[in-house]
Amino acid sequence: MRFGLISDIHSNLAALEAVLKDLGKVDGLLCVGDIVGYGPQPNEVIERIREYELFTILGNHDMAVLGLLELQEFNHDAIEANLWTREKLTKENWEWLESLKTKAKFDENVTLAHGSPLEPVWEYLTTPHAASRNFPEFDTPLCFVGHTHLPRLFRMLDGKRPGTNLPKVEMHIPDPGQTIIIGFGRLILNPGSVGQPRDGDSRASYAIYDDVEETIVFKRVAYDIKRTQQLMQDQGLPQRLLMRLDYGL
Repeated sequence: MRFGLISDIHSNLAALEAVLKDLGKVDGLLCVGDIVGYGPQPNEVIERIREYELFTILGNHDMAVLGLLELQEFNHDAIEANLWTREKLTKENWEWLESLKTKAKFDENVTLAHGSPLEPVWEYLTTPHAASRNFPEFDTPLCFVGHTHLPRLFRMLDGKRPGTNLPKVEMHIPDPGQTIIIGFGRLILNPGSVGQPRDGDSRASYAIYDDVEETIVFKRVAYDIKRTQQLMQDQGLPQRLLMRLDYGL
């Protein structure tokens, strides 16, 4: 089956629509959290992804909006955006978010965790060292994560890191359009952010997971950034959050 793998949409409907159009026909969506926060259209984003066969988990911004995390853990702009989102969510969408977990197994091959399998809410997986601590924390061949907004692939290798009982791990920064053959070794994979990329590329980032072909394709697609920025401006959301979309930062 063919799945769209998405993360960190952050209430950016224009970016999500561009991804869904680019994605084409799929059997479902796998979403690694942070559906809301930052952006101007939280209800529309939730309702759009729920039109698909969907398996998703919560991210830290989703939890903050629900009051499950202390807002003091976030920077000022994120606090302001999360408070705004809290006021805008419909009762139905609020209850739907509340029903989600922070870490879950999709099937016998895939685990989802927003930050990491070890620390689903807060850990940023950005190095092979961090990834090596996490491979013992899930029992599936694949783990999909988000949170960093950076497309990354970590592959477990044979052998142990010197002086530890942890596996050797290699990190790969994928190019847009690159196909990864799952093939050998266990993987931790981050598709990057749909709604707020942070790798210097302003295009929405996502991946396609095919469990029959055993491939993962990393993808980028341009979207109407100005539309999202105008909606953020209209709602009085923080200017810095609006401006950073231009630069993918």
